[in-house]
Amino acid sequence: MNQQFYIAVNGQQTGPFTYDELKAKGIQRDTLLWTEGLDSWTKAEHVALVKDILRATPPPLPNEEKKQQAPPPPPIPQQPTGKYFGYELANRWQRFYAHFLGFLILIIPYLVLRNAFIDGSSDESEFFDLFLFNIMVSAILGALFYSMWSGNIGHRIMGLKVISSINGSDKKKAGAGALREILKSIFSIVIIPFIWLLWDKDNQNLYDKVAKTYVVKKK
Repeated sequence: MNQQFYIAVNGQQTGPFTYDELKAKGIQRDTLLWTEGLDSWTKAEHVALVKDILRATPPPLPNEEKKQQAPPPPPIPQQPTGKYFGYELANRWQRFYAHFLGFLILIIPYLVLRNAFIDGSSDESEFFDLFLFNIMVSAILGALFYSMWSGNIGHRIMGLKVISSINGSDKKKAGAGALREILKSIFSIVIIPFIWLLWDKDNQNLYDKVAKTYVVKKK
């Protein structure tokens, strides 16, 4: 394997290492790693190329040939250590208030638009139209708000934001915001998402689990 890898040790970039050299480094599941093809520094447990190394770490092969140097990696993000990447998790009440405030702010324009787009010709048709309308609104608002605030309007008011549970990066891409809000809308049809918060140790809702997100307090 000609792939070359860089790892972060005490916040400093080290490498490049060949695949066999990496085996001798004793990397852990939460070791930050970068190699060509990754967009950003990522925990080793989420990099398919090195999953075998986490199960077995023999010494490096002798007389290892120098491999062609890979492109330089991006700068190591200023990412604090810890399960929540140096942030404090939003508690259950903060998340409830954020949801409630967002609901109060958006309910009137939502109802106006819903009445304009849904004619209610039949119960079955109205339910399907309402479902599609909710998905469309969730996607638009998620894409808009997350790209500005890394969260929805309720998060913004409460001083919260949404981060990745994999690498701690802000969820500021429109697509990621749209997906998370769509999942919230879908799960709201079959289960009240906030029920999940009552027992989850990471204060994650069901859609947080699927979207791999935490809601944290801004610094």
